[in-house]
Amino acid sequence: MKKISLLLLIIAFSSCSSLKKPMVSEPLYDVLFGDEFGGGSFQFYEIISEENEFKMLLGDAMIKPYVTKDDIKNSNFILVNLGEKPSDGYKIKVQKIEELSDKILITIKEVVPENKVNMVKTKPCFVIKIKSKKPIEIK
Repeated sequence: MKKISLLLLIIAFSSCSSLKKPMVSEPLYDVLFGDEFGGGSFQFYEIISEENEFKMLLGDAMIKPYVTKDDIKNSNFILVNLGEKPSDGYKIKVQKIEELSDKILITIKEVVPENKVNMVKTKPCFVIKIKSKKPIEIK
């Protein structure tokens, strides 16, 4: 009985992870998080590459489960805000990402939903983790 209890305890501890899995994971990037109501009223993106900027992400309760304080040492982040939208279902897609010798080129596309089910105003935002410290250029 003790062996079974110990085995269950080990399985429980090993299956629990403090970090949540990203929405999309690729070799050069992860789309960590997306929220339909977490953004602002206007469309913008922000590249987060320095530790003092990164503290903003660490302080956000919705984003914090996807990052650790050491992530900024070897990764950059992009906060993408799509602005106010007339319905739910808006997403982003990383169409292309290239790692050049001196920078990372990334092309992001807004994906408009085919079926607009809920006609409620949303403010979608997403956080992308770029697994490199090279400067980022967004097309």
